[in-house]
Amino acid sequence: MEKALNFIKKSNHVLFFLVIVVFIGGFTFEMASKLFKKNYEPPKIELVDSTQSKDELKRPVYTVEYLTRLKDVYIFELTSDVIDTNEFHETEVLEMFNSASISHDLYVDGYLSHNAVNLMFVREDGTQTMLLKRDGLIVEFSKVTPEPVEGAYHLDKNLYLIIDEDTNQNGYLDQKDAAKLFSSNYDGQNLVLILNNVGSFNLIANNKLIISQKGDSPKFFTFDVHSGNLVSLNTTVSKTAFQSEKK
Repeated sequence: MEKALNFIKKSNHVLFFLVIVVFIGGFTFEMASKLFKKNYEPPKIELVDSTQSKDELKRPVYTVEYLTRLKDVYIFELTSDVIDTNEFHETEVLEMFNSASISHDLYVDGYLSHNAVNLMFVREDGTQTMLLKRDGLIVEFSKVTPEPVEGAYHLDKNLYLIIDEDTNQNGYLDQKDAAKLFSSNYDGQNLVLILNNVGSFNLIANNKLIISQKGDSPKFFTFDVHSGNLVSLNTTVSKTAFQSEKK
């Protein structure tokens, strides 16, 4: 009888311990989830027109950060929470960035910040190229792979997924707006539009992409980066195919 009572006491202690562990684990997970949701904000760039707005607080404030190196060019990203729709970057690319802050943190991870609005390609001889003539939200950037890497496909051009139009007319550039897929030379020159309203893209072979397009009738395309050949894939599901299988 005494042994049975001791066993029950020990079992109760173990059960109590397990309950505490589960409670602490659940509480920690809930707090971490709330903290993550609170701190994470999806990319959202406010659009303003300097010719109509006199509010200095709504003017673009740029930060220039080092992103990566590609062959003989150094790529810097320009980040901002505001885009002036009336400003264009022409020959003097730094003219409007005299007051821009410079980030001295060199993480060198090659990943874009959530509010990257432009890319600057700089050579050691002082030559500069701005990717976009007018700022936009750069969602994704895949750079040239100049030499074959084991386990990776070869890519001859840079690829960019960019939101440059407020398609839902809410005054912001965000992921609710339609994105466009562009390509350029490794140094940011010769920017070319590949496809509008892109959902995502993936490199599936050397210089070969598969691209999904959003819309009322979603489509899939293949794209040859080297030749520029864009091919629509027939993914229509035929009712007759199902009928024939049932017979």
